[in-house]
Amino acid sequence: MISSQKQFKRLSHMTEGLYEPSERETAQMKKVLLMIYKDVFSACEQNGITLMMCGGTALGAVRHGGFIPWDDDVDLLLTREDYEKFKQIFHKALGDKYVLQVPNADGCEISNLYMKVILKGTERKELLKLKAPGLHGLWVDIFPLDYAPDNKLLQRIKGFFSDAFAYTAVSNYMRTHDTPEIRKYMSATLSSRINHMIRMTLGFLTGFLSYKTMYNLFDRFVQSKKPTNTVTAPTGIRHYMGEMHPKAHFIPAKEAAFEGERGYLPADVHSYLTQLYGDYMTPPPVNKRERHFYVSLDLGPYPEDEHEAD
Repeated sequence: MISSQKQFKRLSHMTEGLYEPSERETAQMKKVLLMIYKDVFSACEQNGITLMMCGGTALGAVRHGGFIPWDDDVDLLLTREDYEKFKQIFHKALGDKYVLQVPNADGCEISNLYMKVILKGTERKELLKLKAPGLHGLWVDIFPLDYAPDNKLLQRIKGFFSDAFAYTAVSNYMRTHDTPEIRKYMSATLSSRINHMIRMTLGFLTGFLSYKTMYNLFDRFVQSKKPTNTVTAPTGIRHYMGEMHPKAHFIPAKEAAFEGERGYLPADVHSYLTQLYGDYMTPPPVNKRERHFYVSLDLGPYPEDEHEAD
């Protein structure tokens, strides 16, 4: 299966008209993202929910004590039980300031297979979401951690169908929200043209269902109510099998600091980060570091201390 996430990131470097934030803007974004993180963490603490850092945010906490210097996003993780509980408490706890986008929740737009908490009054628009409905503000991502089968064969079977389902559902989404700008973006290389053709074909073949229906069905498919000793984050960057760990690698989460703020990391964060990144304590060379490009960026009234200083 073509790894679209990595391909999209490579294409961003080759696409005219996309906006790479300056160092000052990135620093401002990090202040706003830290504010979002603190608000979400506080709401979780007040409601008995354990919010864990994952992906690049967990790596940044361990290697840098906070944000990876060249990164500008926040990746968080909730067990499925806490993930569903967060949906229930969100509007009362955070609804005045934030918007929730997540599958299988009443009154919420769906923009991804997982959850986004988006700050009102801001805009950070991505090319691939140019035509998507809902708010395009600054966000943090929250991924569900689901039980997986303990049996190796069943793991592979469910992993295959999970990844195929996700690829097809996202293809349906991409066809629904295709634009001339995206078509030009996807025409940059032979592999991206093939990827786009496959996705448009799959999107057409599944067009009898809306992408929202498919996203909701996928979210239900990866869930398992039967507790096991194995867990996975099916919507993580390494997908179902690549994100699979013994439950003991995550639970109980351990306290950690992120930019001087309280947080939680997976219990065995070394095993977790090693599986994701290999030698995670060695930063990649400059030309291999992830860069983010956007169609537009507007931090609105944030960060407040910056505007007051002006």
